[in-house]
Amino acid sequence: MSGALDHDTRRLRELFNFLNDGIIVMDQNRIIVFINPSATRITGWELGDVIPYCTYCQNRLVPPGEERCFLASQPEQSYFESDLPTKMGAFVSVGMSRTFLSASHDSPNRDMVITIRDVTVERQSKELERRTQLNQRTLEVQEEERKRISQELHDGISQTLYGISLSLDHLRTHSSNQNIKIDEIKQQVKLCAEEVRAMSRALYPAVLYDLGLTAAIQTLADQMKTDHRVIEIHIDSDWIQDELSRNTVHVYRVVQEALHNAILHGDPSRIRISLSCDQKCFVKIEDNGIGFDTELILESPGYGLKNMKERAAALNGQLTIHSSCNQGTKVELQFPNPLSAKISMLKEEFG
Repeated sequence: MSGALDHDTRRLRELFNFLNDGIIVMDQNRIIVFINPSATRITGWELGDVIPYCTYCQNRLVPPGEERCFLASQPEQSYFESDLPTKMGAFVSVGMSRTFLSASHDSPNRDMVITIRDVTVERQSKELERRTQLNQRTLEVQEEERKRISQELHDGISQTLYGISLSLDHLRTHSSNQNIKIDEIKQQVKLCAEEVRAMSRALYPAVLYDLGLTAAIQTLADQMKTDHRVIEIHIDSDWIQDELSRNTVHVYRVVQEALHNAILHGDPSRIRISLSCDQKCFVKIEDNGIGFDTELILESPGYGLKNMKERAAALNGQLTIHSSCNQGTKVELQFPNPLSAKISMLKEEFG
């Protein structure tokens, strides 16, 4: 019987020592009476040390007569997270759960057992996820605002300009004053109306939502073509078409910004846009323009580049830019194929 008991004790001690979670047993004076190696690794504290209060307990308002330690004073609260001071003076984010050992015969006080787990990585992951969600929502709000402004331009200013144009036609028909330069005014109104329509299309590309991403990119390319500039569109047969749902706008905005930068700064005679998909989707915008020093641009990125990177992040993707002086520029966006998970599930289901 004694041998079996010794064997069980040894097994329990091994379990205690090899647990990844830290275990600290402390008395009513917060003196450590038992601690496993994981707890020492996490906090630096050792047998006989006095455990300080966590940052939450240090700063919380304590009613008269209540124990400062939150876990010790709240029977219904068995777990919470806070920052625990380490022996070296730093802090570590931990999740803590507690229980109490039975009181001994010679003392009514019960030792408290604290199980701790380092949650630093989990907190960082949650913060990253929160920022990603916030960024996604910010981009959605931007698109909603673009749509609103586009509609106001179309329904407000465009209609007003059209009314002015009609009034000028009426004035030209019924006025005998030859000094009024009606045709010049009408030409100015026409140019203004065209600018407003262009702004409206740029803010809210209706074709993207009506006909899909590939049609929208084709329309965008057609609008930017000139007599001395050719824009080619190459769409791989495996391209996912419009399965990107609401994320299509992010791809479109990256292509839009890349084309704008190429035409404004690169002076190219040819631009090629390629769309392809396999396990990942690739969007490439290549031009034969004058190029630029990428180090200088990436050191102080403007709003356009920042917006492109945010769009890539919203797609869980990556944006890379390759360029050098007189060697053209290549902008590449890659992101996970949203259909790959569905395809894998279908393959597993149907063999």
